[in-house]
Amino acid sequence: MQDPNKPIRLQFQANVQGGGPVAKFIAGVVGLAVIGVALFLSVFVFAGLLVVGVLAGGWFWWRTRKLRKQLRESIDAAAREALRQAEARTAANPASQGTVIEGDFIRAKPADPAQGSEPRR
Repeated sequence: MQDPNKPIRLQFQANVQGGGPVAKFIAGVVGLAVIGVALFLSVFVFAGLLVVGVLAGGWFWWRTRKLRKQLRESIDAAAREALRQAEARTAANPASQGTVIEGDFIRAKPADPAQGSEPRR
């Protein structure tokens, strides 16, 4: 019986000898055939994954169409509300009207009776 405290040692010895030129040629042909079959199958696997991905994306797009419509409507409603509030602020304070260009503003100055009736800018 073997001692349970002693580790087990496994050894593998291969007695492989090089074959002749015919064996090497056959091994090369078989190797190339295996590589060719692997590439051929990988094309089908890739095409299958591509089809599955397109179908899953189409299904997801179809299932979320109502959500996208609601999102567009809420964005449009928020834009209309912001415009309404801006118009209300402008109507409440006419002195704040002016043209805003990149943070600068131009406000029409009141007409100066000495310079004519047209306001200066």
